[in-house]
Amino acid sequence: MSSTPLITPSTLDAGLKAAFAARSKTSEAQAAAFERFEKLGFPNRRVEGWKWSDFNAVTRRVQPANDITNDNTVAPSVFAGLNPLEIQIINGRIILPESDTIDGIEFGILDSVGTSPHMEDHAIAALNVALTRKAFGFSVAEGVSVERPLLIRHINTGSTPIFTQTMARAEANSRVKIIESFEGAGAYYSTLFHLGVRDGAHVERYLLQDAGAEMVTHGFCGVMMGRDAQFRQTSLSTGGALCRHETHMLYPGPDGDSNINSASLLSGERHTDFTTIVAHQGEGCKTRQLHKGVARDRGRNIFQGKFLVERTAQKTDAKMTANALLLSDTAEANHKPELEIYADDVECAHGSTSGALDDDALFYLRQRGLDEHGARALLIDAFVGEVIDGIGDDGVREVFRAGVAQWLEAV
Repeated sequence: MSSTPLITPSTLDAGLKAAFAARSKTSEAQAAAFERFEKLGFPNRRVEGWKWSDFNAVTRRVQPANDITNDNTVAPSVFAGLNPLEIQIINGRIILPESDTIDGIEFGILDSVGTSPHMEDHAIAALNVALTRKAFGFSVAEGVSVERPLLIRHINTGSTPIFTQTMARAEANSRVKIIESFEGAGAYYSTLFHLGVRDGAHVERYLLQDAGAEMVTHGFCGVMMGRDAQFRQTSLSTGGALCRHETHMLYPGPDGDSNINSASLLSGERHTDFTTIVAHQGEGCKTRQLHKGVARDRGRNIFQGKFLVERTAQKTDAKMTANALLLSDTAEANHKPELEIYADDVECAHGSTSGALDDDALFYLRQRGLDEHGARALLIDAFVGEVIDGIGDDGVREVFRAGVAQWLEAV
């Protein structure tokens, strides 16, 4: 990566163009991707799907963090107690474990890849394809059940925009747990995650975003589901200047099953956006989605979810729920759940609510000996707990609970 700070109000576009032009080698796919980005530009509020997350405006007003240091020493991960296979991506540099391996998993550093068809019109995905030099890749062998989690730590410590990619494949009838964390106080981080879940495979993906208040983050995860494949994803975000996590799923075959759950805990002027598009093409697929957003001060919680059910996707069972808890008059929650259905033999539903803490519940807890802070924290913890309690791994669940408890200390 270039070490020239790029995020400034006057030089962002020029800096990105210069960074691309300075590369000694680019593929045709990368050149085409950068051309698409130049035509599309950074998304702004006039673009449907970005009206609550004006990426164009935020990237120009964010203040650069400290310059990147060459010291790659980082603190231990909050997931270290789970004995994961840890991969660090520090300021764009992929650091693999020197001797640690897991039987059944092959991993390494690969050339970055072109975009998938469903990313063609996505400006930030195109920019990522154009500027990512190398990607981290791994595959889980057919029929292998991996007990140790694989941990990918995305760490940005400076003012240079960072672009990374991960390419992953779980072969037929395999099982694996993937943890991703976003850390540091850097300026801008963009990731693409390409995930193939083959027939009968089971993948759990956990995402923890707890970076600096000025961080601009965009994560794009594209998931391709095989027949009878299972996918479980749980995300927890404390936000930043603008943190957007997108999940795009495709069921081309029958009988896939997924849960996509997320929670955000926002304070100050932090902003988190969870956006998902799930396309059902095969018969008999099942999707469950639950989002819980908590915001105080001037925090902004965004949720956008869309289920697309094509004519071939008969007997689809898909349900989506988004709930927001607003702890101040200046906090915001913006939800947009959508159903687009072309099949006639389906069960699909969505729901959305927002509100404040219940005064009667607070009074009830105060009458039983809790102070106001304790009563509020207990109610918030119960609200978010529906997402956290759904985590299948005991160790990951405890780490997420600890993150919630830390945030609640300041409520």
